[in-house]
Amino acid sequence: MSATLLLTVNVQGLGPERAEAPGTPLFGRFAHGGYTGRIGLTRLLDALRDLGAPATFFWPSTEAEVMPALLERCLAEGHEIAAHGHDFEDHMALEPAREEALLEEAHATLARLTGSAPVGFRAPTGTLSANTLPILARLGYRYDSSFVDDDAPYPLAEDGGGTMMELPWSEGLADATHFRRRLTQDRAETMLNEELDALLPVAGYALLTLHPRADLGLARAARLPILRRLVERAAALGATPRRCRDVLPQP
Repeated sequence: MSATLLLTVNVQGLGPERAEAPGTPLFGRFAHGGYTGRIGLTRLLDALRDLGAPATFFWPSTEAEVMPALLERCLAEGHEIAAHGHDFEDHMALEPAREEALLEEAHATLARLTGSAPVGFRAPTGTLSANTLPILARLGYRYDSSFVDDDAPYPLAEDGGGTMMELPWSEGLADATHFRRRLTQDRAETMLNEELDALLPVAGYALLTLHPRADLGLARAARLPILRRLVERAAALGATPRRCRDVLPQP
């Protein structure tokens, strides 16, 4: 059996900015998040189409509502739509009732806009409360992809997730990890390669996380060739690009 490379995209527009400056006018003050809808997400979709590589796009419900054409393009081109919260909220900071309401709202919004309920979730800030997984299990989710505590997928029954699976992501295989530190493109690619080369032989599994933002994402024109080379490198190691839902056990 071939190894697996999961390609994932966190569709973050202005959510991170709104979380830091609620209630203030954002237009003209923060352009990094605006890059997502203007060009970043389109550029990533173009690259994945050219590569013939399916991916999972984690959409906050607010971004899905303001970028319906890009959401529809994701669906039309065979990508998976998964949930990424409501609007970049920190689940550890939410009151239980508020968290449940936001998860239900995001779930219903994506189901309405796409025609089918999402089966995957990734926390907007990477943090969950003790209530998150039980709520997701009740809503019918089949996997979470918020944790970095293992190299390979594992069941979430002991954590209150019922029959859900965890598809862990790797900080070393996330574009934001490296570009947030203002590394050069060459240095960032070297570190991405090192993580990929180490993970695939050990676990037969690697998860690449991309962002279409201007600041910490791979969607800049000068950075995007890194994606093609990573997919080609993974193929040389025997890994096939897949969507998250495609690696789950049959129900």
